[in-house]
Amino acid sequence: MSPTQVGIVFCLAFVTLEAFQAVYLGTVFQNVSSFLVGAWVFGISVCGCTLATLLVRPNEIVASVRAWKTVVALNLFAALTWTSYFAAVQLIEPAVVFTIFSGMVPLGTIMGARLGLPEAASPSTRASQVGHLTILISLLVLAAITILGYSGFVRGGMIDALVGLGLSAFSGGCTAFVILYSVRLNTRGVGPLAQFGLRFVLYALVAFTAFKFGIDDKAQETPAGELTLIVLVGLAVIAFPLYLVQKAVPLVSASVIAAITALGPAMVFVLQLFDGRTHYSMLTLTGLSIYMTGALLAVFGTIMPKAQSTKSAVIYLEAKTEHSDKVEHVSGQLS
Repeated sequence: MSPTQVGIVFCLAFVTLEAFQAVYLGTVFQNVSSFLVGAWVFGISVCGCTLATLLVRPNEIVASVRAWKTVVALNLFAALTWTSYFAAVQLIEPAVVFTIFSGMVPLGTIMGARLGLPEAASPSTRASQVGHLTILISLLVLAAITILGYSGFVRGGMIDALVGLGLSAFSGGCTAFVILYSVRLNTRGVGPLAQFGLRFVLYALVAFTAFKFGIDDKAQETPAGELTLIVLVGLAVIAFPLYLVQKAVPLVSASVIAAITALGPAMVFVLQLFDGRTHYSMLTLTGLSIYMTGALLAVFGTIMPKAQSTKSAVIYLEAKTEHSDKVEHVSGQLS
């Protein structure tokens, strides 16, 4: 497979594991502190990946020190992403959280382009523009369904719905900037392993502090064996998917990552049907269908021009080669 295809495979694996994560954590965090789980999962990731980088690629640690401003920005947006996401998934339907989160990634990338980040790009084709507009419409439809009480789950009333929706959108927007700053850090010589260790330092500290102060306390102690299992699953469905998308960063553009990331909510909707706290909602499925249409248009509009450009280049090179062969043939006959 080509590097681009490998990058797309990484992105698809990321989306699949993220879908399972949204449903699983939404259930777990009803009884266990999200900050306790986050502190363990991301604390282990920080220590393990940073130590591994020091042992096998110490030059990347040096490069990260030189690019410290980007590392700080990456930590800030990563901390905001996971703090808000873990709170949102407790409050409203997982499929709605994940859809709004996913949809805000490509929309946040557009925002990054408007702010002048060179790694970001706005939709350049009509199909991509229509796709992104459709994504925005679908998010508004899902928000209305949730606020009016027609979604599959809200833990409380309208205020909880509004907070959950806002946190979901904020989390997705921050994730777009995490991707953009990851791309920048990669161009400065800091690879996926080093980035995965360094980007969660701030969140691990915030999560540990929040847990100690009793924020998001569920008023019950989690047995050590149960917590161990949750952390192990968390490493598989939180940490590993992030490593996969980190591996995809140098292989495909930020716009392609953002577009493919937008394709996961349908998986969440199916998985949440096995979750006892979530009810089937036809209106949620309708909102997801609108969203998926927009996401597919956005992916098509993002990828196809590149494929056509590559095809044109190949045709040009073949024509040029054929012309050179003819010239050499004629020259040989004349001589």
